[in-house]
This record gives sequence, C-alpha cells and structure tokens, in this order.
Amino acid sequence: MKGAFSIAFHPVPEPEEYDTGLRFTDVLFGFVIRELFLRLQNWAHLDSAVRLHLIVGTTLVLGSWIGFRRSLYRSSYQLKFFNLPLLRFLVDQLMLIFYFRIAVLTPAPTDIGRIAFPTTGDLVRSTSWLVMCVFILYAIWDWLGIWMLKTKVTGADRNKKPRYPVVKDKKMTAIEQPVNWLGSLITLVSMVALVVLWCLSDCLTPMPLFLTTTAVLLMYRWLKEIRTSWQLQSKT
Repeated sequence: MKGAFSIAFHPVPEPEEYDTGLRFTDVLFGFVIRELFLRLQNWAHLDSAVRLHLIVGTTLVLGSWIGFRRSLYRSSYQLKFFNLPLLRFLVDQLMLIFYFRIAVLTPAPTDIGRIAFPTTGDLVRSTSWLVMCVFILYAIWDWLGIWMLKTKVTGADRNKKPRYPVVKDKKMTAIEQPVNWLGSLITLVSMVALVVLWCLSDCLTPMPLFLTTTAVLLMYRWLKEIRTSWQLQSKT
C-alpha cells in the first residue's frame, strides 16, 4: 500500500521522447504572437502609449519564446499526474495566459470603433502588473526546477540518487543535474526591478515606464543568452 501511494505522488520518471509539451507550448505562443502582430499592423494610427505597450508586449513574448526554445533547463522528462515536470508545464501555460492578456489589452483592427481603447492610466497599470506577474512565474518556474534537481529517490538510496538525473540520448544517467543558480539570480533581480516599476506605475507616464520595462526585458534576455552561450561553450 505504501508503495502504491509513493507511485501515485511520485510517478517513476521517464525521459520525454516526442517533446509533446514543447510543441503544445509552441502552438500557444503562435496564437499570442498572432494577436500582437494584428495590432502592430495598425501602427500608423495608434496612440503613442499603445505603440509603447505593443513594444513591451512584443519584446516580452518574442524574448520568452526564444528563451523557451533555447533553455538548457527545460525538463527532459515526461509529464505525469502528479510530478514536478507537470507543475513546471502548468506554470508555462499560466505564463501564456498572461502573455495573451497583455496582447489583447487593446482592440484588434477589426474591433476598433466597437471596442474602446483603455485609458492611458489603465494601460500603464495593467501592462506593468501583467509583466510583473510573468516574472513572478519565472521565479516560481526556477524554484520548481531547483526542487526537481534536488529531489532524491526514496527508499534505500534516499539522499544518494537524484530522481531526475541528466538525460543523455533519451536515457536516464546517474549524473545529478547542476542547479541553475546564475539564471535564477538573473530572474530574481529582474523581477525585483519590475516590481518597483509596477509600484511606480501610478506616478510615471507611459514613455519612461514602458521604455524602462522594455530595457529590463532586453537586459534580462541578453544576460540569459550570455549565460546559455557560456554554458554551451564550456561543454565543448
């Protein structure tokens, strides 16, 4: 009975063979990018605050998609009820809900005249709130990853064998995966910066707030790319 409960709450890890979660998430990213591009095509007729909002949204979503595809710490394990890879996958999907919400804060070209644009103040507050929430989810995703890498096999080998070791050639090895401390630190610092910007959203006008947010997003992705490139180079 104890073994049955253990399997129910800690399913046996198996390497992912078909990248099902990756492909599903790519499709959802496509829907969000479509919404942003529909609005960008009306660029010449948009208010400056809406233009800046779309710059923030496009930078966030495209950067996130590139980072998602480039990540060295995305789970290589099958999603099961209920395991840690599933929890990280659910966090990914929650991020996409926030991305979609950012993309549709303003009406699409076909809805202009039927759906009103939000006021500048509402647009600033909503955008900064949603971007901050996304980075909180990034931090949760990183924390789940650390938990996943530190989890050991229960039983006689407890605290000895990692539950989610390195996967090589779609096979589990006995090597413990390294924790991405640097990436987590980059995320944490960026999250704090965006929390501060959200706190200032009632005081700042759209231009300084949106441009600063865009700068934080670009810096975040640049630092993440440097870290990824450095790790790839160190392996060769």
